[in-house]
Amino acid sequence: MFCKLMDLTGPLAFPATVALGIVRGSERFQIAKVTLTPNDEIQMTLFEFDDQELIPFDSQLELGLNAAGPGQGQDLGATVINEDASQQEATTRFHPAGINGPFYELTYKVLPG
Repeated sequence: MFCKLMDLTGPLAFPATVALGIVRGSERFQIAKVTLTPNDEIQMTLFEFDDQELIPFDSQLELGLNAAGPGQGQDLGATVINEDASQQEATTRFHPAGINGPFYELTYKVLPG
């Protein structure tokens, strides 16, 4: 299986330079460091991945998000992507401010390997 990253959005007041990583136990292995830019149309920050951002995985993939600029290392949340996701675009959220607070949202597709 592959997880194809599409785009990442975040709240305007939250860190805009972030590191996305694979979580294995208590460790995170960085796979991308991106800078989200303000987007007036959606009133959030946005980063669009290129078509080559594919992450191989078996049955599930745990991703973590950390601040990579000011406030570097701040944990911005984690999420799990399962192999049973369809090949349609899907979204998942990282909740740095708690479940009811503002969130980052990752759009992705799960593709067969």
